[in-house]
Amino acid sequence: MITIRKATIQDAKHISSLGKKTFDQSFGHLFKNRGDLVTYLDETFSEEKIVHSLNKAHNKYWLVLEGEFAIGYAKLQLQSASEFIDSDKVCKLQRIYFLKNYVSKGIGSKLHDAVFAEGSENESEYIWLSVLKENKKAITFYERYNYTIIGEHPFTIGSQKFDFWVMARKLK
Repeated sequence: MITIRKATIQDAKHISSLGKKTFDQSFGHLFKNRGDLVTYLDETFSEEKIVHSLNKAHNKYWLVLEGEFAIGYAKLQLQSASEFIDSDKVCKLQRIYFLKNYVSKGIGSKLHDAVFAEGSENESEYIWLSVLKENKKAITFYERYNYTIIGEHPFTIGSQKFDFWVMARKLK
């Protein structure tokens, strides 16, 4: 049975492990230098960094479980402005990731619904996210939820440069 619940500090180890594994599954093939990827994963998804992030009031996390096994997570940042949105009541969908064996099982939709509800409850007018331009499947997913492309930005990991779309939609 699949369950989704708000994550706590005790879930930091699961989120750290999932962050590394799901990012590698999704984007590892794009890296010419595996060392750049490993360094990024170790820094971005260290358990210490996740604990610090979980302790911030404006960060909200959800954990997806199959039984007792953690298979995915989501992160929302409240009060996260974007240069492409003319409002200060904005939140950012920072991550929706789950293990590749669970793709196309409706988990992303359920996580998105939880994130969307949280943003609405916290007085945000808009929600935005960054998505790799090459990630057509994710772009199609967000378009189903009425997100539109409002900008673009580069992101560098080690020696690797990536191009992202910024997508957004009104919450209210």
